[in-house]
Amino acid sequence: MHENNQVHDVMQRYFGALGSPDPADLKNVFSEDAVWHAPGRLPNSGIWRGSEAIVSEFFPIATRRMKPGSFATHLLSMTIGADNAVVEWEASAENLAGSVYQNRYMANFIIRNKQIVEVREYFDTQRGETLFA
Repeated sequence: MHENNQVHDVMQRYFGALGSPDPADLKNVFSEDAVWHAPGRLPNSGIWRGSEAIVSEFFPIATRRMKPGSFATHLLSMTIGADNAVVEWEASAENLAGSVYQNRYMANFIIRNKQIVEVREYFDTQRGETLFA
């Protein structure tokens, strides 16, 4: 299989797993030693190491202030490289206070052996802070 197809397939699995009720679906997209770089001063900002920490700590911190069932992502663009994908997406949710949260994100996903090994994420962190207010 061509490397670009592998990267595309992994990204399709990742975005599909975001909507899955089973956290194992998301965890299986990441290598065991994956690293996620999250900017800003948010509760989930920093460097997250390992698929377990990314799925069981990073993502729940990001979504705990969202009304259940309100989180949605919309893929805007994806540029595929030999071992990476630069992806732009929009996320929206209703926070627990009833306000609508919307933000655009961009990240460079590094892929090896059909899994995500590193994510370097960029977004408007000031807008992100409104989710936790």
